[in-house]
Amino acid sequence: MNKDTIGGLEVYFLQKLIRELDMTKFFHIAAEGVAKILGADGAALIVKEEPDLLRYWFFHGLPPAYKHLSIYAFNDQLGVAGETLRAREITLVTNYSQSPYAIPEYVKTGLHTSLCSPARAGDSVIAVLAIAWFSPPKRLPDANDYRVVEMVSDLMGAALHRFHTENRLRDLAMHDPLTGSANRNLFFNRLEHAMAMALRRERLLAVIVFDIDNFKMINDRFGHPIGDTLLIEVRQRLQDLVRKGDTIARIGGDEFALLLEDVCCYREIEIVIERIRQSLHIRWGSIISQVAVSVSLGVTVFPVDESDGESLIHNADAAMYEAKRGGGNKALLFTDTMAAAHTRQCDLTLEFRAALDRGEMQLYFQPIVEIATGQIVSVESLLRWNHPTRGVLTPIAFMAAMEHPYNSVKLDHWVVSEAVKVLARWQAQGVFKRLHINLSASSLENHLFCETLRRALRESRQPVDTHYLGIELVEWNTMQDIEAARHLISECQTLGVSVALDDFGTGYASLQHLRLLPINSIKIDQSFVAGITTERADRILIQSMLSAADAFGIEAVAEGIESEEQKALLIAMGCVYGQGYLFSRPMPEDMFWAQIG
Repeated sequence: MNKDTIGGLEVYFLQKLIRELDMTKFFHIAAEGVAKILGADGAALIVKEEPDLLRYWFFHGLPPAYKHLSIYAFNDQLGVAGETLRAREITLVTNYSQSPYAIPEYVKTGLHTSLCSPARAGDSVIAVLAIAWFSPPKRLPDANDYRVVEMVSDLMGAALHRFHTENRLRDLAMHDPLTGSANRNLFFNRLEHAMAMALRRERLLAVIVFDIDNFKMINDRFGHPIGDTLLIEVRQRLQDLVRKGDTIARIGGDEFALLLEDVCCYREIEIVIERIRQSLHIRWGSIISQVAVSVSLGVTVFPVDESDGESLIHNADAAMYEAKRGGGNKALLFTDTMAAAHTRQCDLTLEFRAALDRGEMQLYFQPIVEIATGQIVSVESLLRWNHPTRGVLTPIAFMAAMEHPYNSVKLDHWVVSEAVKVLARWQAQGVFKRLHINLSASSLENHLFCETLRRALRESRQPVDTHYLGIELVEWNTMQDIEAARHLISECQTLGVSVALDDFGTGYASLQHLRLLPINSIKIDQSFVAGITTERADRILIQSMLSAADAFGIEAVAEGIESEEQKALLIAMGCVYGQGYLFSRPMPEDMFWAQIG
């Protein structure tokens, strides 16, 4: 042992523990350090969970074949840890396999000697520090070792108590104690983040605020405990209606808020609202006396409603109260701002029909590059509307106009025809870059895309090599009708057109799509790339997508690359192709031609 010690503990080890502010790292450092001091093979932290459960938080040194046991849970009456919990003192077991405390799963690991010490918080034992030898120890722990283990165990117990306290305080600050849902603070935090993502991804989000009609009468008639039970029931029913990434919050009394992120069209919002109304249209009370329960809802949609976060909640709340004044049991869009926005959308829908004929629509171009070199390998075309009075509009601003059945078909014809013209022009000048075009949901539904493409090719004044044409299907759209998507993809590939699945990873069963759809490439959604430098989960998901793409023999393109740090991480993960503002923003053809020329 290092001669520089305090009570048997090496000074450098104590200093490392004292200076570590990250609680999770603290527990690992403490366990590994004491195992090293005792000459053991490994160490674990086993935490008491209510009411009668012990669970491994980690187990360093566990043989790799038994890694799954590092999060093992068992009854608190079992094992050496269970005996330590009961006796409230250090327990040493040699020849573990023959011990009455042996757990069969750990016998299989070859565990030979186990020393467990209680980790206390005040008078309570809240965890157990376990030291493990998988072969006979060179020496058994002595009295000095026991003092070391007890001291480290006490430090871990105090730290664990603090860890739990901080988590409870954080939960109280961000969650409603009655229903367990988010509270107003957490809802607002998530709303602000969702607004930034909606702008970046050119998507919608909805804020829905609702409360229970005549809730005061229910409380007065049946008592507050029954009213509280109703609120809990409402929260549980909501959980079954929304997607995993959506946020449910109780923001006051009987008032709830719902944040719907990553919405592509108004129809999605309407479907959720109708599900809420149906699910919460119930009878409530005692078996003998019941009342009909209904809800009033107010809705606002960002960025059509261009307000800030607080104003969005306020606007949805105002619309909800207007619904209540109108008799309740209904949903209303926010009146003032939304009425003006609705008028603008109606105007745009009417203008859109003539905009194509007036030449106001334009394709912008953004390169897809080899990340390491920046070399352009293909190009994505993106729609823009050069509106005579409102300037250049992105699709999010005129989505309602595009979704109109008449307009969507007309737009698809224009986009396909324009893409063929661009390819013909580029190929005539000796530029052979694959051009990607984005297909709307209607292209899947009306089965006319390939016929439209054939006609555009026939009408082209110059021959076009269709092997340099690609289409991008949004993953959400393919989910609605897998067979239609499969048919379209096969038909496109017959024409030599490649197919990419856009926004990959945002739909349910994304990996299933790789098996069911004969696509050529995937485009990893930019929401994952945005978090790659800060979120371990996003890095894991991206790596799994890259591995899946490689296993299926298809290309993977990372979208939304905006920093050198993101670029470096993607290269390290083996991602070859990417797209984003780091390389180029979307630009008109003349500017793009100057760049690639």
